[in-house]
Amino acid sequence: MARDKKYWKRRLGKVEYASPYQDHIDFRGIPDLNDEGLAYFLTGIKGINMLDLNETEITNDSIAFLCNLEYVNELRLKGCLEIDDDCIFHLNKMTSLQFLHIKDTAITIDGILQLNALKNLRELLFSVEDIETVKDDMLLLKIMLPNCNFTINSVPYVFKNEI
Repeated sequence: MARDKKYWKRRLGKVEYASPYQDHIDFRGIPDLNDEGLAYFLTGIKGINMLDLNETEITNDSIAFLCNLEYVNELRLKGCLEIDDDCIFHLNKMTSLQFLHIKDTAITIDGILQLNALKNLRELLFSVEDIETVKDDMLLLKIMLPNCNFTINSVPYVFKNEI
């Protein structure tokens, strides 16, 4: 079912924030949230410290939309099944990102290896089918993002004298 601004306004009423700069916005309780709903909810927002979109119906278009904000420091996209490697270009524009959770999305290790503009990233959580197949990629990722910690399939990744 297509949901637009009118749907979101009817469903949840008028959205008003006290400030255009928000510390924490959590959309986990709205699993049918889509791109239009996110755009509606974030009207007037300029920056967000932590944005939780886990297990919503957003797509890569929402990531493109988020690039219009001055900053997003922490972005949680766990279980957003429509998010894939096509959003990497837009994620790279979000240079304020310090924390990125993309576990259980369709973003591949090849996509992750393109996150080269996220120099402020300190935590990256993602999933892969077989951790043994990404060991060489992890070395490249550590060189590319030396100040970042990685968690794969909910387990912190430990580099064992590989660097």
